[in-house]
Amino acid sequence: MINTAIQLINKVLKEDPKGEALIYSQQCFEWLKKLRPDFTEAQEIAARCQHFRRWDIPREDFPMDKKGYYQWRIKLYTYQAEKTADILLNAGYSKDFIDEVKSMIAKENLRKSENSQLIEDVACLVFLEHYIEPFASTKDYSEEKWVKIIQKTWGKMSDKAHKFALEINYPSPILNLIKKALT
Repeated sequence: MINTAIQLINKVLKEDPKGEALIYSQQCFEWLKKLRPDFTEAQEIAARCQHFRRWDIPREDFPMDKKGYYQWRIKLYTYQAEKTADILLNAGYSKDFIDEVKSMIAKENLRKSENSQLIEDVACLVFLEHYIEPFASTKDYSEEKWVKIIQKTWGKMSDKAHKFALEINYPSPILNLIKKALT
């Protein structure tokens, strides 16, 4: 069943107009394997579906302020969970399994759910390893703003994820921002 689900998921991810979703999915899966080598099928699917159909709900459809950003993220979590559920139903998974995956994707009970925290850790580590440098190089935000972004990202992560994050080989400008954020 997992192979069918992954094929269906990857088929949808390839529809991303920017061509980024499949790569992001693979990056999430790589971090899942590092964080939890004994990952479950549900954890694998949740990790692979972090940006599932994200392109359907553009950021620009929400106010371009902090409140709008959070509204967009909450809408995405629910939407991505529901769209993943449709795929899993077609692949033959049980309602209980689907609900477990949806809960992780929607980041339900983040601090209380080990599974939701694991998927949040995966997303944060992918951001730190692959996306912080390109975002920071745009100069859209001041150094102070980047320090706050790193602090918020760090605050969402578990202690285990912190250890992995400190082992990433960052370019020196990013490493300097991280050091400032953590002091």
